[in-house]
Amino acid sequence: MSDTNEKVTPIEQMIVSAARLIKDESVLMVGTQWPIIVSLLAKSLHAPGITICYEGGVILHKVPERIPLFTADPVVNSSSVLLGSSFDTLGAVLHGGRADMALLSAASVDRYGNINTTCIGDYTCPRVRFGGSGGACDFGSLAPKTVIILEHDRQRFPEQVDFITTPGYLKGKGDRIRAGLRPDTGPYAVVTTLGLFQFDEEGEMVLRAHNPAVSIREVKEGVQWDLKIHKDVRPLDPPSEKELRVLREQLDPEGMYLRDARRLNEKEGVI
Repeated sequence: MSDTNEKVTPIEQMIVSAARLIKDESVLMVGTQWPIIVSLLAKSLHAPGITICYEGGVILHKVPERIPLFTADPVVNSSSVLLGSSFDTLGAVLHGGRADMALLSAASVDRYGNINTTCIGDYTCPRVRFGGSGGACDFGSLAPKTVIILEHDRQRFPEQVDFITTPGYLKGKGDRIRAGLRPDTGPYAVVTTLGLFQFDEEGEMVLRAHNPAVSIREVKEGVQWDLKIHKDVRPLDPPSEKELRVLREQLDPEGMYLRDARRLNEKEGVI
């Protein structure tokens, strides 16, 4: 392993691990924050034929000249094949059944993959109020596979979220179906700075692979319930030199997403 790979940060591991879940030629509904850089990394490497759709009506044709700060960043305009409205992406693509996968970030996510981006505490008098759903509820309700990407902190993994902004499996797969959502939709994976989680036949989160730098015990301590562990749990494959080079030098050379990772690497003399 090269010196570059030895300095991989948890954020970089998270982004690369999430990008590897994306298959070429798939149609993606992409939310803001981590989904942006994850989808663009996949398009820059192993999945050049993916279609990236933003909820506001943008469909990307190529990787923008600089990485967007959010999905409505004007830089996406010159890289798009369509500048439309939510009727085009949320409507024709997602509600029209053309999407293959949705990528979302989250303030918190619970045992059954329910996402909260609304508030912490009681809805009527919360401790913290967030931006809310946007198109996230549509994404999680209708996409065949939803991948959730977020930094790992125990407070962000309660057994039950304070508010369900985007439905996962509610309290189990049966609940999702009884709520009127199609059985061929729902959370597919949660990717964090500690590991990769998927869902069992009951719709409960299971640790599938962990960051090579942490133990299974550390991951279990990072959630507020008794986390299930897959019988074939393994360490995640670390990023390759090419994946890191594209991520650091081509996609985010200014560190807009990788700021903390970049500071660490500069301190260590890697970049």
